[in-house]
Amino acid sequence: MLRINPDPHTGGYVYVPTRAVTARFPAGSPADDALKALDAAGFGRERVDVFTGEDGARKLDAEGRHHGWWVRFRKTLEETFADDADVFHRADQTLRTGGTVVEVFTHGDKGLRARAAEILKTAGGQDVIYWGPLMTEYM
Repeated sequence: MLRINPDPHTGGYVYVPTRAVTARFPAGSPADDALKALDAAGFGRERVDVFTGEDGARKLDAEGRHHGWWVRFRKTLEETFADDADVFHRADQTLRTGGTVVEVFTHGDKGLRARAAEILKTAGGQDVIYWGPLMTEYM
């Protein structure tokens, strides 16, 4: 079974989905085709997290609203200095307006990363990004 709206912060706030490819699917652009294609390509369901709706926005907490002053402080610094801060705002807005965010964990494997990105883009995903340990790469 797919992990729908899991809490990625059970061990502490997760600032980025490290070693994962992510994409947004705004309302009206369902992620169903992407999820079917990921499954057909061999991405096990334990590698795919799906966030949707208000509950998904709360769980993902892309803007750090629910994790204390330190996380909010770091997110403020990130907004000031990082190039990809707008991605978090767009993800939050996508979820709150009925869209979906998909994370595909590739464990750093370049082939899997490229395949996941291709599938997400082909299915209409926006902001397709690989989140490495020390960098982000728009795919």
